[in-house]
Amino acid sequence: MVLEASYECCSSVASVRDLLSKMKKKVDEKEVAETLGCMARTYTNMSGVGNGTASGSSNWNVENFVTVVKELVPEIDWEKVIEYLDYEHFFLFDSKGLDIIIRAWKESPKGDALFPANKFFGKWHNLKGQLSALYQMARMPCDVLSLVVFSQRKVIELDDFSTSSAHIKTTASQLINDQLNSLDLIECVLDLADTVVAEDVKVFLEVMISRTPELIFLGLVQVQPMKTLIHKDLLGQLLVMYLTGHPGSTLALTKFWQVNSPFFIKSVLELYSEDPTSLMRILDFTHELKIVPQMLEVQPFLFTIDLASLASRREYLNLEKWLQDKITEHKDVFIRACLDFLGQKISAEIARHDVNQAPSTVPLHVDVLGVFLKVLLESSMTPENAELLKEVQSVCLQTYPKLMNIRTQAEPGSTGAEVSFKPDIEKESNSNYERIYSGELSLEEYIERLKAYNTREQDLYACMIHNLFDEYHFFPKYPDKELAITSVLFGSLIQHHLVSYAPLGSALRCVLDALRNPLGSKMFNFGLQALTQFQSRLSEWPKYCAHLLQIPHLQQANPELIRFINASLQSAQLQQQEEPPAPEASVQPAELAPPPESKIAVQTAAFNTLRIPPVPKNNDAIHYEIPPEATQDKILFIINNLARNNLENKTTDLLGILNESAYQWFSNYLVVKRTSIEPNYHELYLLLLDAVESKLLNQHVLRETYANIQILMNSEKTVSSSSERSLLKNLGAWLGGMTLAKDRPIKHKNIAFKELLLEGYDNNRLIVVIPFVCKVLEQCNKSSVFKPPNPWLMAILKLLVELYQFAELKLNLKFEIEVLCKSLSLELSDIEATSVLKNRHPKDSRTAIAESLTRDESTFVNRGRVMSGNQAFQPSIPDTGFSTEMEESLMITLPNLAPYITFNPQIVLYSTQPGAKRLVLQAVNQSIREIIDPVVERSVSIATISTRELITKDFAMESDELKMRKAAHLMAQNLAGSLAMVTCKEPLRLSLTTNLRNIFLSSGLTEAVVEQTVHLTVADNLDLVYAVIEKAAMEKAVIDVDEALMNAYTSRKKHREQRPGQPYFDMEIFSVSRYLMTLPEPLRSKPNDLQPAQLRIYEDFARISRLAPLTNPPFEAERGSRGVRPEGPFGYGYGSNGQNVPSIGNNGGFEGLPGQPSAHQILERFGQYIVELDKLINQTNVSSFSVLPSHHDIRAIIRQIPLLAFSSFDKEEAARTFAQKVVQLLYKSETQLSRETYVVVLERLCEVAPNVGTLVTSWLTHADDERKYNVPVTVALIKSGLIHLLEQDQELAHLIDSGRTSAIDFTARLIRACMFSETPLATRQEFMSSLEALGRLRGNVPESVLMLMEDIRRYAQSQAKDIQDIRRLTQNQARDGHDEEAGLRGQLEYLFTEWVHIYQHPSSSEKTHNAFISQFAQQSIFKVEDISMLFYRVCIEASVEHAIKFKEIPGQSPGLAYQPIDAFSKLAVGIVKLQTDPNSANQNAVKVNEFNKVTSVILLILARHHEQRQQQFNQRPFMRLFTCLLSDLHAAEHQLQSVYISLLTALSNSFHMLQPSYFPGFAFAWLQLISHRLFMPKLLLTENQKGWSTFQRLLICLFQFLVPFLRNVELRDTTRMLYRGTLRVLLVLLHDFPEFLCDYHYSFCDVIPYSCIQLRNLILSAFPRNMRLPDPFTPNLKVDLLPEINQSPRILSDYVEPLKANDFKQQIDEFIESQTPETFLSELQSKLLLNQEQKEVSNAATKYNLPVINALVFYVGVMGITQGIPVNQGAPMEIFQHLLNGLDSEEGRYLFLSAIANQLRYPNSHTHYFSCVLLYLFAESNKEIVKEQITRVLLERLIVNRPHPWGLLITFIELIKNPRYNFWNHSFTRCATDIERLFESVSRSINQI
Repeated sequence: MVLEASYECCSSVASVRDLLSKMKKKVDEKEVAETLGCMARTYTNMSGVGNGTASGSSNWNVENFVTVVKELVPEIDWEKVIEYLDYEHFFLFDSKGLDIIIRAWKESPKGDALFPANKFFGKWHNLKGQLSALYQMARMPCDVLSLVVFSQRKVIELDDFSTSSAHIKTTASQLINDQLNSLDLIECVLDLADTVVAEDVKVFLEVMISRTPELIFLGLVQVQPMKTLIHKDLLGQLLVMYLTGHPGSTLALTKFWQVNSPFFIKSVLELYSEDPTSLMRILDFTHELKIVPQMLEVQPFLFTIDLASLASRREYLNLEKWLQDKITEHKDVFIRACLDFLGQKISAEIARHDVNQAPSTVPLHVDVLGVFLKVLLESSMTPENAELLKEVQSVCLQTYPKLMNIRTQAEPGSTGAEVSFKPDIEKESNSNYERIYSGELSLEEYIERLKAYNTREQDLYACMIHNLFDEYHFFPKYPDKELAITSVLFGSLIQHHLVSYAPLGSALRCVLDALRNPLGSKMFNFGLQALTQFQSRLSEWPKYCAHLLQIPHLQQANPELIRFINASLQSAQLQQQEEPPAPEASVQPAELAPPPESKIAVQTAAFNTLRIPPVPKNNDAIHYEIPPEATQDKILFIINNLARNNLENKTTDLLGILNESAYQWFSNYLVVKRTSIEPNYHELYLLLLDAVESKLLNQHVLRETYANIQILMNSEKTVSSSSERSLLKNLGAWLGGMTLAKDRPIKHKNIAFKELLLEGYDNNRLIVVIPFVCKVLEQCNKSSVFKPPNPWLMAILKLLVELYQFAELKLNLKFEIEVLCKSLSLELSDIEATSVLKNRHPKDSRTAIAESLTRDESTFVNRGRVMSGNQAFQPSIPDTGFSTEMEESLMITLPNLAPYITFNPQIVLYSTQPGAKRLVLQAVNQSIREIIDPVVERSVSIATISTRELITKDFAMESDELKMRKAAHLMAQNLAGSLAMVTCKEPLRLSLTTNLRNIFLSSGLTEAVVEQTVHLTVADNLDLVYAVIEKAAMEKAVIDVDEALMNAYTSRKKHREQRPGQPYFDMEIFSVSRYLMTLPEPLRSKPNDLQPAQLRIYEDFARISRLAPLTNPPFEAERGSRGVRPEGPFGYGYGSNGQNVPSIGNNGGFEGLPGQPSAHQILERFGQYIVELDKLINQTNVSSFSVLPSHHDIRAIIRQIPLLAFSSFDKEEAARTFAQKVVQLLYKSETQLSRETYVVVLERLCEVAPNVGTLVTSWLTHADDERKYNVPVTVALIKSGLIHLLEQDQELAHLIDSGRTSAIDFTARLIRACMFSETPLATRQEFMSSLEALGRLRGNVPESVLMLMEDIRRYAQSQAKDIQDIRRLTQNQARDGHDEEAGLRGQLEYLFTEWVHIYQHPSSSEKTHNAFISQFAQQSIFKVEDISMLFYRVCIEASVEHAIKFKEIPGQSPGLAYQPIDAFSKLAVGIVKLQTDPNSANQNAVKVNEFNKVTSVILLILARHHEQRQQQFNQRPFMRLFTCLLSDLHAAEHQLQSVYISLLTALSNSFHMLQPSYFPGFAFAWLQLISHRLFMPKLLLTENQKGWSTFQRLLICLFQFLVPFLRNVELRDTTRMLYRGTLRVLLVLLHDFPEFLCDYHYSFCDVIPYSCIQLRNLILSAFPRNMRLPDPFTPNLKVDLLPEINQSPRILSDYVEPLKANDFKQQIDEFIESQTPETFLSELQSKLLLNQEQKEVSNAATKYNLPVINALVFYVGVMGITQGIPVNQGAPMEIFQHLLNGLDSEEGRYLFLSAIANQLRYPNSHTHYFSCVLLYLFAESNKEIVKEQITRVLLERLIVNRPHPWGLLITFIELIKNPRYNFWNHSFTRCATDIERLFESVSRSINQI
């Protein structure tokens, strides 16, 4: 009643009273509440939507209403009125609505009390209304209403900050009365976050955060638990903001700590773990909060230690006392944490200095480090921690040199980690040492001076001590006198307490290490003299004495000293029994000594035997610099033009401009830019250096060579890149040329070649080091000193031979060694191999713990301090000690494997020496121990995490923990076992092989026996050790997964005990994941009822078969009972006698499974096949392999060989080994049959694994071995494709240029064999590089080359004759029509093949291409149209067939298949460019005509392929062809400028003929072509839009093809992909060419089906780029006043054509002018229908003629605009109203209204006119269904994704906001809840609420 009576009903008390008197019953609280809610919602206008812009008071006088209600119904409870506001349509759009309700309350009898805001905190049904009210209340001033007063809980209280600063108290007092200081409000809003208003809740909270973030943050913290994702996300964002720094951080964090300290600590730890440098920020706020002591009690220890370290620097904490207390409390756990902490800090400090990067952690100050070392050294600890502590100490001394005296003060702002001292300090320190060695200063005086420095000048003291320790590495090179002085000085430092703590331990270790040198050596004498200086202190270190007594030769050298050491040891033991040791006495140097192979490196280099010599120095101090650019250019010009004949002149020029200051730059340029990539000019550059005659320059070049060799050697890229290895080989040859070739040695200190080879062997980098060493040593053939039998050279060669024989080298590495021996005129078999590898112990694995703390010598070389290797501080430790430690530390117990090890009966050793079996057991155990820990740990960790995540989700509703445990065990066990197997296979095999070999050799067995025994034993027992690893992983997985799921098991057990029979829900899972309840029914979990199919997933883990399928039953039957080797860990065969060793079960027992052949058996069988194959070849009397019958024995054996490789557990390795052997046999074969047979075998092996094919091709093409110069073999390999001609051509050209005579002769013979045989294998173009290289030969040219040149000359003459025959043939054909097409096709094919070869050749250039095309275009074949068309047809057919039939080989470029197509496109465009006709005046037309010939032939061939192949049609070759044409036309655009657009138009016509409706198989390629960047933009950017109509026609074809699919709505994958492509094309057009869419919008909308709303919106949203659209949401926007609204848009579509049929247009014109005939309107509807013939043709789904409807609506509207007829009158409106009322509502009226909506676009006269028409029809219609349908047409275009047309938005906004249309009072807006919600959402978005 109130709404119907409008605002006037409340204008006075009387009017209200009069209104209420009409009610027949009393008004109750619910009705009053709904009336107030209605007033609050409609206070601005009756539409129910306020925009917040109303001024003054509202239109409802609510006070009058409340006054009358009080009179009539005084008993009304006004608090219940507020409660009843929870009704369906209640919503507050802004504060004015809330104001109405508050005013009503104040006018009520309870108006004196505060507004009861708490009524809105409860559970409401209308969630949107509740949230809108809470939002408006939160924004209300506190004097109007107060949420805080009615809240039972507040976010903050003043008492919370009683101990805070005055500033914090002031801030808190300001926030205490804020509306958001209501925890009830925040909790209420968060409860709504899990409902339908979740998005609104998020917006609410974000707005409140921008206003008062502190209160929202603290509210989120206090509301627990976190139930929603919004709660979690917002809390996380605010937490990061306050922890990282914010003005309100102190207040927020103070309360945060009070209410939830565990969460506070967890957040701080997460911040620290993500960014350790945030520690300073953490200390700042924890100190401000006064909670530093509490934070120092948390774990992990790494955080608290770091925090304590920083706190001590700020004097917040006594670090020494804190560390001592913690060690007392936690003992070794805390000590280990301290050591790990120091290791991380030191590693970070080293990385920071080396890389010069920002610190990744807070740097540790030297004073703090000193405190740590002091406390740790005074503490007792386990041996393991003591071992780690000694590593830390060693590195500390190098990283922090000022630790030599802990009291040394660092410079302000430094950490004390700088290695350098001030120059004056260094100078004085060096001066003191010079005076000592010269005798000016006695040692006693020097010691006294050091004591004075220790208390006076700290830096000088530290420098002197540090320099002395640095020099320790060079003591062996000291003269005897100086070394004796140094030893006394060294010992005196210890004796007089001048070093302590870490320096003391290092000094003692140096002495101990020196004493371990051989008796009588320099270093032993040094250690002995030093020891005697401090022997009086030995009783302080009993463990040190024990280590001294273990040195056997010390007893021989000084028995008296040994007696003294024994006495010191006894006294020390007595002293320890009586009293605790002094602090320094706890420093035990033996405990601090690093393991023997520990290295001081963060990242260890692969090769440490390479050392760069220092920068050479001259007598004069030279300041090296880079010369000016002009000087550089002159030098480069000289080098570029250097030759033997001008060497003297160029050297003179060079000496004139090259100064000594530029030697460093020049040497770098010469080595990096020249010698490393130009091996052919090495001799020339060496001559240049000799001519310069500068020793200093030679030293610089040599140093630069060493430096670049070191870089390449240690680079990971060199291992994988052949180009990098080529650079290294070139540098090796250059180094040998500079040194060995000139009888100059390569010093051992720079490169130790034997050690270099051994390091390569240890690091698996022989592929890098062997070619380098061979290239260096090859230069020895030019030397008179370093040639056989030079001992230095022979020692290296013997090691190379051992590597050749025993290191399992690849074929190319063996070739390198063979070539070296041949260059030195040595036979490989004559060189006796060394036994270094056999006697070599495996690398010690004990250094893993220390690697993160240490760095190598190169680190210190770069930093200018330490100059030697890693021999310091490394006393040797017996191997037995290590193995004992490993056994003690090993957590995994190994079973007794002795009964299960297989001993092959073929090995005589085990029967003659039974003790050897124990050695095998020892090696097996050692191999397992070396690898089991990391493999099991990693596998179990991955399996446990995966199992935990899956199990907790799948069993979230399962209450039976036994089921859960069983499933977890099954999954974790099998997953961990499989992962362990995959990880350990190869490392375990290598480890077992190495350990067995070492143990057998150390036991005195001969090498031959050892090799056979090791090979067979490893092959037979590998599966056993695999099974042990797998079993260990499976057992540990069960323990770890139970631990990970312990809480889950416990919660289920408790639930079952406390709530029996009730369903179980894991709330931890449900609170963070919503997907569980949204899964489909078959997948959804149900309480206590996990489906059998779901459980079977986990049960199937136990059923997974570990046996590989039998891939070849006939072959397996032939092999008998040996079977196929399974891929899994169990069931491998352990013997050749059929004995099966079973797998290890959980109980230590075994269960057997069938095995597979061992590696030895596979190699043995392969050898048998090869012998049989060779025998059959010799017995078979046929000339070629191709004539052998399919069942021949040779073919049968060839089929078996790849299957044999497949049967191996490592098929790639087996195939590689087989291929090596076959290559050797191939080059030894003498008959055609044997060659072809072995080539076929190679082909089959290459199919086994792609990598094998690549490797074999590389061997055959690039291996530097003269054995491959075998023409028949190479021809056979070329036929098979194993040798690529282009690569072979380049390689041969390189060899010819290098002057290798054998290569020259081989190349000539090979080219003759390939070109001039009966069936030529190659053309001249394929050997272009080789022929050019042969042409460059001068002097004594081999006879074979001369014969080749003569054959080529004759061949060229015959080719010229053939071309003349073609000309004559074409002329005859043109004259008499004689058909000789078959012969002509062959000639044309040959011409095209020649062109393709030229195009493909790497050395061909654009100039070569143009020359060929120019010559080709002049041929007479292009003067006869039929012949030219035949030529194009031959070329295209051949190219397409090549692309279709091409089989890509792994590693090849996919573009090889399309090279003939690319070549044809290049040729066709080139011919078009050159095409002329002297008889034609229009040469442009000639070019276009020639191009049309090409496209016509393409169309014909494509159509034939499409029709014949149908489903198998391949569109890629044709798409590639058109793409190439576009690309080549674009490249030639400048030359074709006058006809370029004409050629594109011709191409467009071809595309039109290929439209998808005709060729659906070409649809995807067609879409890609018409949208190509070289086609679409070119057409649309043409002058005067000449190309627009052409492209519009193609786009129409696309839409017409899609129409049938889009009508059905549900698209298949292929159609959906095509539709997405169309959308992308339209988006590009919308962005780059919107005017095109604007001008042709009518044509596009005419063909797009009405179901494609978004597609149509894309087109209608286009507007000219020079226009700026007015904002449609602007309040009170006057559309009719816009300047653009009177401008007519340009329409290029023909919208009149559909109206011309049956004079329909003429009738329309007559009716608009005179409104005659009167029957026009009555007949109008029938003219819009399709007749029967049109229905059959169009196959449309409608009875209406859609183009006629669209044309009629648009034409009538345009006529109305043109004639200035008002919208609300005249003939156009009569026609529109008649159609609106006359057409059927289901279809006809919808099509008519959609035709109007299609004109609602950007601001123009058409948009304005049709918008007004639509609104007028809505307003004037008296049918509800009509208004609903108008709304539907507009709304369906608005609810889809953007963009939305501007005119559409304007129209709909006007419709819902203008009271004239009374939109919201229509029933269809509230016919259903979903519809109402949709309209409210659209209304809100339009009003921007």
